[in-house]
Amino acid sequence: MNNKRILEKVQMKIAISNSNKEDIVMGKNKMQLVKSIGIAVGILLSMSGVAFAATQLISKFGPNSSGGVEIAVENEYVANVNTEYKNSNGISASVDSFLLDDNNFDIIFNLKFDDTYNLNEMLSKGHLEIMDLKVLNEKNEKVFATHDLESEEKRALYKTPQEAREKYDSYSGAYSFTIEKVNENEIKLYLTATGNSKPFPASQKLYITFNRICLIELVGEEFKYTIYQGQWSYEIDVPLQMSKSNIVEYKLVSISDKDYQLESAKVSNTAFKIYLNNCKDISYSDNECVETAGGNKFYPAHRSDGDGGISVGEDGIVKYYNTFNLTNFDATDTIKVHLFKTTGEEVVIELMKVK
Repeated sequence: MNNKRILEKVQMKIAISNSNKEDIVMGKNKMQLVKSIGIAVGILLSMSGVAFAATQLISKFGPNSSGGVEIAVENEYVANVNTEYKNSNGISASVDSFLLDDNNFDIIFNLKFDDTYNLNEMLSKGHLEIMDLKVLNEKNEKVFATHDLESEEKRALYKTPQEAREKYDSYSGAYSFTIEKVNENEIKLYLTATGNSKPFPASQKLYITFNRICLIELVGEEFKYTIYQGQWSYEIDVPLQMSKSNIVEYKLVSISDKDYQLESAKVSNTAFKIYLNNCKDISYSDNECVETAGGNKFYPAHRSDGDGGISVGEDGIVKYYNTFNLTNFDATDTIKVHLFKTTGEEVVIELMKVK
């Protein structure tokens, strides 16, 4: 089953049932005991899932990173750490570089496989990712964790799903893993995370751990998992420019539809986010954008439903939010947001920076 087929099946959001015991491949044991896990595929507007791809590199942090992240990298908002490789069961891993702000966390891992692994065969079968990645900061705050790991922790810590929802600090943001083959034994693994409903926490250090690298194959309508066990951990410093919030708020100057209500508009070093309420007939459009005072236009990131959404409450009130590729590096004191209704009517929102 090739990567294209896998991508076609999992581009939509997925919910994976991990309630049964996982079968593990311990190190280089050639007896690969794997379990097919059924999946429920659907558009889950209330929760962000994981998207998979194996495509050509188009930016420093892989094909799923946003235009805003790319702008930040171009302005040298990036940390190149190049940690030492750590070997476990024939797989050596290092942290290449990362980027962190309120809205985005992107990181690159270098993975080298010794000659007991056939990397070409593995990649021909499916997709590689880290299954139990966790990133904490110096205050023990969660910066990122994979959904597989969090599901395991919830089952171990709490008796009921309700208790877990009330007490467990989840990373509920959207994320994706993509890969780039470097040579016959090495890949770069890119993680792109778009954040929780709350910002990524301000951090001075990152503590990164994982123990399972997973090969995911699609067999028929089910996924098959081969897990390579090991131990990898890293402690890295966060540059000063990334260690604190860089959010700048905007306030409303005017809006062409008086019924529309601005909840918030904020720009960071990697993204501009706007939240609106009571926006009847609002619709997505190829022409929606944020325009700076100089006339430059920045369009939506469009990576996942974690970047935007239109929802209707039980009271019938329509809410809209979206993420645009405007960043602090290009933002001006005044900006205009151009949105559109289902009728084609344009809604223009004028905003001014809060000093």
